[in-house]
Amino acid sequence: MKFEKSTGVKGAFIPRSALSLSGFIEDETAALHTLPGAVVLLKKRMTAMEMIRTVDSISQLAAELLTELAAVCGPCDECESEGCPYEEVDGPIDLPDYLRAEAGIPKDAKLCAEVNEGEKSVTIYATDHQHDLTDIPQGLMPLLGALGVCLGELEQKLITGEVVHNG
Repeated sequence: MKFEKSTGVKGAFIPRSALSLSGFIEDETAALHTLPGAVVLLKKRMTAMEMIRTVDSISQLAAELLTELAAVCGPCDECESEGCPYEEVDGPIDLPDYLRAEAGIPKDAKLCAEVNEGEKSVTIYATDHQHDLTDIPQGLMPLLGALGVCLGELEQKLITGEVVHNG
């Protein structure tokens, strides 16, 4: 079950009915976990079965969110027989601090590279965007591939910062 709450000046209030539906008893101690993009309230003490049900519930929520992301990005069509240019995503480009400083590139700026074939060189430069496929945890990439998510569309949404979930 889902409840919508505003995170106003005083924070978000969790209704007693929501806690009850989740199996919390009155005056029970809870553990609040802050995660990037989520806050999870767990019972501080759980039996093995309570923990299994909790893990299953969180896994189901993760599957729903991934399914929604896959639907928003659309299916991978292997880029019309040319093959997917995003099949092998390397990690972020790194540049020593002294070179960043000399080039006037801030430490936290994301970098891109262009190959100059004629000159047999590579140009590295700061991008205007904050996120791209290199920011996706490597453990999620195989899952996104198995779901058939179009990585080109996903990268475009990461680069533009487009809202893809409206809860």
